[in-house]
Amino acid sequence: MYSVIARLRREAQSGLVDTQGEFGELLSLAPLAVKLDEDPAPLEAYELAVLRSAQLRQEDVGRKVALVRCSNDQYLLLGVVE
Repeated sequence: MYSVIARLRREAQSGLVDTQGEFGELLSLAPLAVKLDEDPAPLEAYELAVLRSAQLRQEDVGRKVALVRCSNDQYLLLGVVE
């Protein structure tokens, strides 16, 4: 049992090695797109995973969001920066 839990934990953390926090502008919700401050092209929906507690709303479009860049070339969108 403990070995299974340890393996699941290792697998969950494998995409979060060498992470870097970044900020960007929320461009739209459907389809979800985010434009990062230093990147010329917006991130597409397949490049993003949204934290369930982010609870993005239509009025958040145009606001700054916080993301974590993962080693699997995806971004975890944490939510709107207050």
